[in-house]
Amino acid sequence: MNQDYQDPLEIYQEQFKEIYAAIKNRDRGYLYEAITYLDPENSEDICHYFGIDKNSTLDNDFKFCKPFLSSPIKDLSIFEHFLLKEIAKMKEEAERQVVELANFFAPVKDPSVILTGIIIVAFILPALYFFSQKLQPRRKLNKTTNIRQPQVKGRDRSLEPFKPRVTGLPRKPSVLCLVLSSRQFSGLNPGLQIPSSRVKELISSASYFLCDGSLQAIDQKVNLNFSGSSINFSSEEYAYIQLIIPEGEGMIAQETKYSLKKKLPDGDAKINKIARLINLDGLENFICA
Repeated sequence: MNQDYQDPLEIYQEQFKEIYAAIKNRDRGYLYEAITYLDPENSEDICHYFGIDKNSTLDNDFKFCKPFLSSPIKDLSIFEHFLLKEIAKMKEEAERQVVELANFFAPVKDPSVILTGIIIVAFILPALYFFSQKLQPRRKLNKTTNIRQPQVKGRDRSLEPFKPRVTGLPRKPSVLCLVLSSRQFSGLNPGLQIPSSRVKELISSASYFLCDGSLQAIDQKVNLNFSGSSINFSSEEYAYIQLIIPEGEGMIAQETKYSLKKKLPDGDAKINKIARLINLDGLENFICA
């Protein structure tokens, strides 16, 4: 069995929790921010295409999301003339299955449930956007769909088809620092190479994290009180680990554990340092998970 395999449902649940925590205290732009978390590189194009305003209120965001929640196939005719016959046959069944979901969201006033609906739509829109770009030009889509027009006036730029990033230059390494329970350190030692799947486990368990581009930069930011004694692997007390991530340039300055894991390249990482902490002083430059 592939040790790097992760259950898609587990990944979705973890992403959902992190996005919810990130947007729940905002006063505007909930859907915009959720999409930015999911796809930071393409979020601007996605939001512009669907007319999602970063200053939109909670009520306006939810009004926009309702058609997607009530009947994502029937109410959105975006694919009506382009569906393959096999997919078209599934339309009636899909509409029947979403009736229950529609009834659930129709009278909703609870902000927590509204945010849940907004996050669900945030997962849907990037897929719709990239699929629609393959089906037809954007200008033609705007004439034949009920998707609202962009709210930003005077902005009319054509969108280029999505292209994967291609570069002949290798990415620079990064230095990832984590503070987490000592129980997570069992079997880990300085100098050890660990797979990306293990790094993701450590990130998920971390209470504090920091990622920068060099050891010198980390030394300037990390001012923790390290203990000279060995780590007690059966203890819940906090300990510190420093990892060198080859080609981990994209992880630098990320502000969520989800984005760290998303930017984590495949391959092994080297444990540069492990240390027991005397206390939690000196975490000012770390991000609290």
